[in-house]
Order: sequence, then structure tokens, then C-alpha cells
Amino acid sequence: MLRFLVRRLLGALAVLLAVSFFTFVMLELAPGDAADTLVGETASAEQMAAIRSSMGLDLPLLVRYSNFLTAAVFDGDLGHSVISGRPVGTLVAERFKYTFVLAVTAMSVAVAVGGLAGAVAAARPRGWFDLLVMGFMTLGQALPTFWIALLMILVFGLHLRWLPVLGAGTPQHLILPTIALALPAAAVVARLVRASLLDVKGADYVRTARAKGLGPVTVWGRHLLPNSLMPVITLIGLYLGQMLGGAFVIETIFGWPGLGRLLVQAVFDRDLPVVLGSVLLIAVIVVFLNVLVDVVHALLDPRIGHEAV
Repeated sequence: MLRFLVRRLLGALAVLLAVSFFTFVMLELAPGDAADTLVGETASAEQMAAIRSSMGLDLPLLVRYSNFLTAAVFDGDLGHSVISGRPVGTLVAERFKYTFVLAVTAMSVAVAVGGLAGAVAAARPRGWFDLLVMGFMTLGQALPTFWIALLMILVFGLHLRWLPVLGAGTPQHLILPTIALALPAAAVVARLVRASLLDVKGADYVRTARAKGLGPVTVWGRHLLPNSLMPVITLIGLYLGQMLGGAFVIETIFGWPGLGRLLVQAVFDRDLPVVLGSVLLIAVIVVFLNVLVDVVHALLDPRIGHEAV
């Protein structure tokens, strides 16, 4: 298990290094820079050159990347925003707490609703509830997230006036973004739980357990649910990482002050330190969740760990 974990961590470090360098290069290739955002088109060539020199933008790409990487690794310093002048770590931490609350809440709702629906559908396959769940899954995966968000704003915010639609001042502000983010994930969770349970129900050890006279609660608790968890755990890890890093559409629509919204604005402003800090945090979260999923898989099924060593 130790060798398995070390290999995963070394691979994670390589991924983070590649992500940071790729992001740095892609922003370098894009037209314009932070100096253009600050002074616009009114500054002379001499003024632009002086501003770029003061910001270090005139240095070669590899030198700037090396300086950033050295400061980030050895000093924990991600630099300062070229627009606001605030430390990037502070900006990212302030915004990430909102994204974390939204993503964890949405994932909890998706797992609870989707898991329960999938389990009940698997208990009575091809019944009326199973058909209802299948229809819900198809609809949830087919409808775009932004369309669901706009529809909920129109119905619950503008017409019924039950819930606020912008900002993050109260717990009520969390309801609509959570539902919009959780619905597609709940549909996928329900489909996977149903398919996994139906696959396990036909296994020999389940038939043997029933032949021994074990009751339905014991069969489900000891055999069906534990042995159908692995694909669900993988899905939860991947979807949670996606929510933490890719909720910028929902955050923008509902005015939620999260990390995704900060990243989008930083890209428009060519605020390279903020973009790099945000992307690195998202990459760290996704890589950590993937490593955690691998470790949980290895603990649930030791064969995975032995095969990976």
C-alpha cells in the first residue's frame, strides 16, 4: 500500500507541474497582457514598456515561470494580483470557501437523491418507479445546466418570488445554485447505482447468500451495497472535482462569489498570477480526489493495489 501511495503521489506532482506550465504558456500565447488591461490603448509605447518592465512582463517566459515556481514551492507565495494588488493566496482562499460550500452541498444532494432513486429502482426493475427514474435520468443528463439555472430563476425567483437569485448573503441564496448543480449529477448517480446493483444482484455469492436463508436486509447490507460501491465512489470523486473546478457557469448565472467566477474574470483581465493560483488550486483538488479514490479502491479491493505496484 505504501508503494502504491508513493507512485500515485509522484504522478500527482508531475500532473501539477504540467498543468502549471501549460497554463503559463497558453496565457503567454494569448493576445495582450495585464499591462494592456491596466492602461488600455491610451498609453504610449514608452509608458507600456516601463509598465511591463515594472511588472516583470519583459522577462523571458521560462525565467518568469521559474520565478513563479520557485516562489510557490519554497515560499508558498503565489504572487500578487496585477489588477487589485492583493495577494493571490488571499483572493483564492476567500473565493474558494464559497465554491467549496456550493460543491459539497450539491454533491451531497446528488448522492442522497440519486443513490436512493437508483437503489429503489434496482429493487423493482422494470416497474413503474424504475421507468420514472430512467426518465428522470435521461432528462437530467439531456438538459444543459445553464438552462436549468435560468428556468429556476424565472420560475422561483421572478414569478413566484420564493427565493433570491443573486448573491450569497443568506442560506436561501444557496438553494437554487445547489439544485441546478446537483440535478445532472443526481441523474448520473442514479443510473450508476441502479446498473451497479443490478449487476451485483446476479452474482453467484448473492444467490448463495439467499439460498442460505439470509433476509433481504442482510443480503443488501452485507453483499449488494458494499460490492456495488466502487464505481459510485469513482463517480463521486470525479464529479466533486468537476463541481469544485467547473462550477463557474452556475456561479456566474447566480452571482455566486466563488473561485470559478474569480478565474473567469482573471482570464478576461489577463491577471496571470490569479489565473495560475486558481488553476493550481483546482488541479490540486482534482488530483487529490483522484488519489483518494485510488486509495479507497485499493482498500476495498486489495487486488488493485497489488496490480498497481
